[in-house]
Amino acid sequence: MSDLQTTLLDCEYFPCIEWYRQFVRSENRMIETQEYFQRATLRNRCYVAGPNGRLALSVPLEGGRNQRSFMYDIRVSNGVKWQAQHWKTIQACYGRSPYFPYFEDSLVRIFTKQYEFLVDLNLDSIELINRLLSVKNECTVTASYQKEYPDSVNDFRSAFDTETGTPDDIHYLQPFEDKNGFVSGLSMLDLLMCAGKQSLRLLH
Repeated sequence: MSDLQTTLLDCEYFPCIEWYRQFVRSENRMIETQEYFQRATLRNRCYVAGPNGRLALSVPLEGGRNQRSFMYDIRVSNGVKWQAQHWKTIQACYGRSPYFPYFEDSLVRIFTKQYEFLVDLNLDSIELINRLLSVKNECTVTASYQKEYPDSVNDFRSAFDTETGTPDDIHYLQPFEDKNGFVSGLSMLDLLMCAGKQSLRLLH
């Protein structure tokens, strides 16, 4: 491991804005894939801003959300058309956002590719955001689980929950802000669709 400070993050589905801020601000990044799956977290869900406020996009799982399995073993349930539902919601929420037309073709691929494992879906969603923002995807995944790490590791694995707010110093115009006010606790999808490449300036 490098002498540089390492940022350790949970493996999220289209991560929240604060997650991604910690990601881009770090030179050494590591994503946890060896932990036990934790229910009711952002590991299989993300939030977007809809006409009536915050909406959850949840990835259905084989065996339900209460299973006691390692994160890397969690399988996506493809018996329901969750990808079509997520994509339809994203189109409804961001179809008129300024940067949706620029990212649409790249984004839709996540929702047309079939995934067996949640980890693969989540890592692809992170890689896609990196590519759209021209961020070098230089990160590693954990090879084994460690409950505690030395001080050289900033451990954010349990830092972001479903109520995690957007940092106070990040504000941008959201599509339904005139109706609902600024909605926090959202996925990077929201910032990406609303601010485009300017997202990096806001995150830094």
